[in-house]
Amino acid sequence: MPITPNSLQEKAQRYLAGGSFGNPTGDLILSKGSGSRVWDSQGREYVDYLLGSGPMLLGHSHPAVVAAVEDQLSRGSTFFAMNEPAILLAEEIVGAVSSVDQVRFTSTGTEATSYALRIARAATGHEKILKFEGGYHGMHDYALMSLRPSRTADYPVPIPDTRGIPQGCGRHRITGSVQRS
Repeated sequence: MPITPNSLQEKAQRYLAGGSFGNPTGDLILSKGSGSRVWDSQGREYVDYLLGSGPMLLGHSHPAVVAAVEDQLSRGSTFFAMNEPAILLAEEIVGAVSSVDQVRFTSTGTEATSYALRIARAATGHEKILKFEGGYHGMHDYALMSLRPSRTADYPVPIPDTRGIPQGCGRHRITGSVQRS
């Protein structure tokens, strides 16, 4: 049986929690990307305004990135230990950003924002954080407060976006709104 957009959507509903990866893309299922453009399985072209998980800087399928990945794949794909490419990348980042002395690589943006919150609390001694309603900062408990609330928030009290978030997350959060004119 050939894979069709409808059968993929049915598979997504059956096998993915919530029927999606959690991103606000509706029923859109992409099949390829090049530069700033992406295509769905029916060949419709879109400008990729999300550009997450890597292509934000150089776009999808950049030839230099493809060549580097192909080169590395022959030597191994994932190391859960110190490795030469990661050490050399850290050196490049520190050399390129004058305010950076060291880096910490993470697997996800969620993990990165979780570390950033922990560092900020340790450095300031304060537990409260400010997050603007609608701002996406990962999938951890603090980030999922007032991301897409179902009702207007009683500022500065945040609203959990899903069940299972401890009440303590709300006590340590201040939610703000950006006023638009």
